[in-house]
Amino acid sequence: MNDFQFTRILVYLPDLLRGVGVTFQIGLVSASIGLVLGLVLALMKFSRHPLAYWPAYVYVEFFRTTPPLIQIVWLYYGLPLITGQDLGAFGAAAVALGLNVSAFYSEIYRAGLVGVHRTQWQASRVLGLSLSDTLRFVIVPQAVRNVLPPMGTTTIYLIKDTALASAIGTPELLRIGQLISVETFRPVETLTMVAILYFAVTYPVALFVDWLERRFKIART
Repeated sequence: MNDFQFTRILVYLPDLLRGVGVTFQIGLVSASIGLVLGLVLALMKFSRHPLAYWPAYVYVEFFRTTPPLIQIVWLYYGLPLITGQDLGAFGAAAVALGLNVSAFYSEIYRAGLVGVHRTQWQASRVLGLSLSDTLRFVIVPQAVRNVLPPMGTTTIYLIKDTALASAIGTPELLRIGQLISVETFRPVETLTMVAILYFAVTYPVALFVDWLERRFKIART
């Protein structure tokens, strides 16, 4: 048949919405891991101390230059063979994506740290602030404002990358869509609905980042 039959797919909307919930949860866990670990990695690379710099450098380059799909599959199948610990499909996908995105977040953080003017460091030193206090109260808050646009874009890519979790059977949005398309023989209509739901998840993130940018600009004026 050559006509579209979206009404057949609307029957499965509750299943798709459950998939949206799983997608959102994976994205939230992965982003939380990435934001925290990415900042640690950025500070390690920024220190230039060999014992801190080189492990962070190797980590970042490895996760930036290998496909996240392989990382997800390896963590799901390989980790239990080595450690005996099974994270499950959800856990493996969330952790693998978190480890992956932390490498990108770290470079964004580092660019933000480098972008803070040298006089800020000098003023903090004159005031007698320690390195940790300088980073905490002076440098990092300014760096965070500088990195909001690329951070928001990377987060949107992360949410879309949760679709890779379908490779290990995680019941996220794309996986549910695949099952529905097989059952209904309507892949075009199903994937169209999936795309609309991805947009519904990611577009508010873009709006939120835009709001944060405007808020910080107002705060600085």
